[in-house]
Amino acid sequence: MLHSRGQLLLMLDADGATKVDDLEKLEKQIQASARKEINFGNELAGDLSSRISDIPIAAFGSRAHLEKKALSTRKWYRNVLMKGFHIVVLLAAGPGIRDTQCGFKMFTRAAARKLFTNIHLKRWCFDVELVYLCKWFSIPMIEISVNWSEIPGSKVNLLSIPNMLWELALMSVGYRCGLWKIHA
Repeated sequence: MLHSRGQLLLMLDADGATKVDDLEKLEKQIQASARKEINFGNELAGDLSSRISDIPIAAFGSRAHLEKKALSTRKWYRNVLMKGFHIVVLLAAGPGIRDTQCGFKMFTRAAARKLFTNIHLKRWCFDVELVYLCKWFSIPMIEISVNWSEIPGSKVNLLSIPNMLWELALMSVGYRCGLWKIHA
C-alpha cells in the first residue's frame, strides 16, 4: 500500500470471496464522504478527483448484513467464537466497524500513508489495528455492505484463534503502554 500511486487504493483477499464489482460501491461512498469533508457542493467533479487522494478516508467492506443468515447455517461453536471475537475486538479497538475481518477495503492515498506507515501487525488482526489507527488519526471510516460468498477451504482454522487473541493483546498493550509509537 505504501508504494501505490493511485488516488484510491483497494485491498482485497486473494480468495475472491468478495466480488470486485463492489469496488464501485466503496469508491462512490469515499467520493461522497470527500465532498462532505471539503464542502464542495456544486463544484466540478474534476476538482474533487484531483484532491480526493489528499483527504484521508477509509472504506471497509462488510458482511455484517449477512450475519443473521450466517448464524443460522453455522455450527453453534463457530457462532460463539465469532461473538467472542467481536467482543475482544470491541475492547481492543472500540466501536465503529462491525466487520473488521472482511478483506475488501479501500483507502484514499492520504489515509493509506498514515495508516500503513504505523501498522505493526502483519497477520490476522492488522484489520483491527487499521480501525484503531483510523480512530487515533480521526480518519472517517465508512462500512459498506458487499456481496460475499464463502469459498471452500478459506476459513479461519480454530488453532489460529490463540494467535488472533495474542495479536489483539499485543496491540492493546503496545499502544496503551506507549511501546508502539504513532508517527503523524
